[in-house]
Amino acid sequence: MAEKKTCCYSYFSIFSRGEVQNGIGFIAESNSNFDPANITKRLDIEPHGTMKKGDERRTSIGVYGTYAGSSWDACQQEEPSMDAEAQCLAIVRALREKVPILQQIKKEINVDFLIVIVPEVYGEEVPLMHFNQEIISFCHATGTEISIDMYVVREPLWKRVF
Repeated sequence: MAEKKTCCYSYFSIFSRGEVQNGIGFIAESNSNFDPANITKRLDIEPHGTMKKGDERRTSIGVYGTYAGSSWDACQQEEPSMDAEAQCLAIVRALREKVPILQQIKKEINVDFLIVIVPEVYGEEVPLMHFNQEIISFCHATGTEISIDMYVVREPLWKRVF
């Protein structure tokens, strides 16, 4: 069995603002839903993933309700696989000329912006996570937050079982 290696990917996300309520799930705030196709057209960037409020949530076993909010995800970076800073810089540089459009979108629609970093850590090796001034300046100008969705596996499951 090939041993997995630590890696990281990152992307930019625009999503409906809202909150998760106990027993109900995600509730989008008013004026926070949007058509992802309009975001694609305005930014002239093809997303790698979208969802629109009210669309059916399809899984491998069928339909499971509808989406409670909208999202648009793009600018996914996978290289260099151990350098989240370089991935974030690539995202920021891809969006640098779009800052006025992003600011206008945020004025018109009640949405949040995120740079999502997803490290998958195996063993003791961890990716570089540093945010330089260029990244921080972009986040400040657009109101973008940084989210780290980390998956840590200290020892492969097959080693723990036997």
